[in-house]
Amino acid sequence: MTSKRPGFTQVWGPSEQPDRLRIDKQPLRQASMQEYLASAGTLLAALPFLLARLALGTSRCRARPSAKEFLGVAVSPKPQSDDRLPDLVAELGVRRLLLRVPVWERADFARYRRFADRFPGCEVVLAVMQDRGSVRNLQQWRADLRAILSTFAGRVSHVQVPMAANRTKWGCVHMGEACDLLEVAHDLRAEFPWLRLIGPGVIDFEPVPWLRGLVNLRRYRLDVAGALLYVDRRGSPRNTQYGIFDLAGKIRLWRAITDLSPRCPQRGATPLWLTEFNWPLVGTGAWSPTGSPEMVSEDQAATYLKEYCQIAWQTGMVERVYWWQLVHPGFGLVDSREGLRRRPAFSVMQRLLSGEIPLDAAAERQ
Repeated sequence: MTSKRPGFTQVWGPSEQPDRLRIDKQPLRQASMQEYLASAGTLLAALPFLLARLALGTSRCRARPSAKEFLGVAVSPKPQSDDRLPDLVAELGVRRLLLRVPVWERADFARYRRFADRFPGCEVVLAVMQDRGSVRNLQQWRADLRAILSTFAGRVSHVQVPMAANRTKWGCVHMGEACDLLEVAHDLRAEFPWLRLIGPGVIDFEPVPWLRGLVNLRRYRLDVAGALLYVDRRGSPRNTQYGIFDLAGKIRLWRAITDLSPRCPQRGATPLWLTEFNWPLVGTGAWSPTGSPEMVSEDQAATYLKEYCQIAWQTGMVERVYWWQLVHPGFGLVDSREGLRRRPAFSVMQRLLSGEIPLDAAAERQ
């Protein structure tokens, strides 16, 4: 008999994501049939309302945020750069930071808190990374979340769970399992009334998982709709996917689904945050999360960063975006392989934050 929650081992590499699973995925597919049918049913039921919403127009921010409010960068503790990171953050001029915390590093939660405290002038958002054990043992997931929230009480308010919910190698075989993790997180609001949940944490542009994570009858409430909206496989954010969806089109669809979501009680007033985006860089080998077709030069990455931020801001539908991440050989604003070398994208982000490059692309052209 096939287990309802088959197990598998995740292996993390230098690209800071799990390696591709080298297992027979048939048991995973068999265990997911009910969820696949639920996702299909959700799509069929929601489609007329979604099309109507798109035709009528989706909600927008009450006022477009300033660059300091809109732009964020992820940071990670690393021995070779820890001491320099506060100075780099100050030099960049960013006030919004995102910090991943993996549940399997249970002995180091306090170390992550001490790291966050090194940026006293910045708001820190936590992105809690689950593993396969989190899904298979929800009591352990509850204990891990409780420990993380207890450790970061008084320092953070917003927490994203899960991470990359639509990628099996990140721990969830299907969105039903992601919803299980969100329900546990929601239950912890009783112990941590300050908690503001960001979800459902879908990575890349996959409409059905995003719809399933937001339009369902599960028992959780989201304060922020959060997506890891990478577009690097298309090259420029102006390029289209499925022939019609450029970055602006993807954001409109994400916003329309959020506006329909019963998991977002604020509906049109629920903030939309794009919590990760970047472009992998040519010549970075195993440090890159993708293969050569998606890799770009450092100058191209800087140009695409500017375009992504300007397009997302111009839609008026996104409250924040976060570049993943500040220091990393494969895609960081700073290359750490030989010292800390600021790449062209660092300068572009710095100039966006200062206002030297306006988020309003029309104003930049004048």
